[in-house]
Amino acid sequence: MKEFSYEEIEEATKSFDPSQLIGKGSHGSVYRGTLKDGRSVAVKKPWEGIQSFENHTKLNNEVDLLASLSNPISVVDFVGFSRSSTSKLLVMELMPNASLHDLLHSSPTPPTWSRRGTIALQIARAVLSLHAASPTAVIHRDVKSANVLLDGKWNAKLCDFGLAVRHGSGGDHSVTPPAGTIGYMDPHYTESGKLGPDNDVYSFGVVLLELISSSKVMDAERDPSSIVSWVLRMVRADRSAGIYDERVSLPEYMRRPVGRMLRVALKCVSEKAERRPAMGEVVRELQGVVEGLTAWPVWGCVRNKVSEKVQGCVRAWKKRAEKRVSTATRIVCRDHLVDGGENDYGSSAMA
Repeated sequence: MKEFSYEEIEEATKSFDPSQLIGKGSHGSVYRGTLKDGRSVAVKKPWEGIQSFENHTKLNNEVDLLASLSNPISVVDFVGFSRSSTSKLLVMELMPNASLHDLLHSSPTPPTWSRRGTIALQIARAVLSLHAASPTAVIHRDVKSANVLLDGKWNAKLCDFGLAVRHGSGGDHSVTPPAGTIGYMDPHYTESGKLGPDNDVYSFGVVLLELISSSKVMDAERDPSSIVSWVLRMVRADRSAGIYDERVSLPEYMRRPVGRMLRVALKCVSEKAERRPAMGEVVRELQGVVEGLTAWPVWGCVRNKVSEKVQGCVRAWKKRAEKRVSTATRIVCRDHLVDGGENDYGSSAMA
């Protein structure tokens, strides 16, 4: 973990010039920066003001927690930090394709089903790597589409660990007060205050529903406003097809894996926490989903190639057969032998 001087970060961000601003959150702003070695980075700076102490505390927590993780999977790379006069500044890899939330709700081109499946699997692996962290699991507490960033190749990575906490080996424990984002928060957690990996599983399930439908997690114009309640109502009414993002065609061969992805999401948002799958099981299920979404086009190409070769062989065989029929055939007529020899007649002579 590298510590940058504050002057280095000021230079990298052009003194936090507004032209370098790439995002704002509830706890601070994110600026684009270029380090002396040419690397592009994102610098998170907490808000100043009445809530500055809380924001600085969360950012300090994020720096400390990220520094303690050993090679987490599909998590935004932590480049280092810098100290201002009042807090730490977080320096991360720059993710040029914004967030999953932007992709689903603001992009004019919606992602394909295979891309959605891949993104879902990458997020699941990120959450699993946190839950499997050593010496104790990490609970993110704010898994949501806005906290999933996309790199230059559209790979998804989880970010924003300001609310994350270490989870003791002794089972669920309470963290007061419950924290997270409305719509993504586990109702069991908000009501009981009990914190555990299943809270992240619920939030991930909400993100999965959002991925499948491209619907807002909370929508005042929808009845019910919650995406979980809306999806459950659609499923119970046998209208699951109405859940899928209608902007993207759903070929017949993709219906099964996309339906499987929906079933995984429904398990994750189960009302009873004990019925939710562990993230390891979720990853295995989504691996099958991705295989189902990508295997058919490959087989289709192979099938087409084989078909073309077979058809080519048939055409060649027919041409050879036609050529043999049209070519003069040697026929020996033994009834008209001359001087003990043989007379040869072509097929045209027999006509």
